[in-house]
Amino acid sequence: MIIYGTKAAKLIVEPISDVCPNCGVKHTMDMHIFQRYKHIMLLPLFPTRKTGASQCNHCLQVLRRKDMPESIRQTYIEVKKQATMPVWTWAGVALVLMFLILSAFSE
Repeated sequence: MIIYGTKAAKLIVEPISDVCPNCGVKHTMDMHIFQRYKHIMLLPLFPTRKTGASQCNHCLQVLRRKDMPESIRQTYIEVKKQATMPVWTWAGVALVLMFLILSAFSE
């Protein structure tokens, strides 16, 4: 049974116009951006960082940030800036704060 860990939620999938470094086809790549967050028993506590990867829809090659050529890495940075953090990833912190406030007022 996993009590504590990290998970990722998909934030945005953006088609990009770069050329795939594997098959050389243009306009077939998508940039996927994910929000990583910590959780306890599947209850999200707080977000940690954004991460992402590009995938070619023609040859299905997936490139992580460290494997991306410079042109695709710049596109990754721009798309990553557009992706906003979901508020629900702070649900655990909100519940703990509400519990502390309610316990303080009940005494």
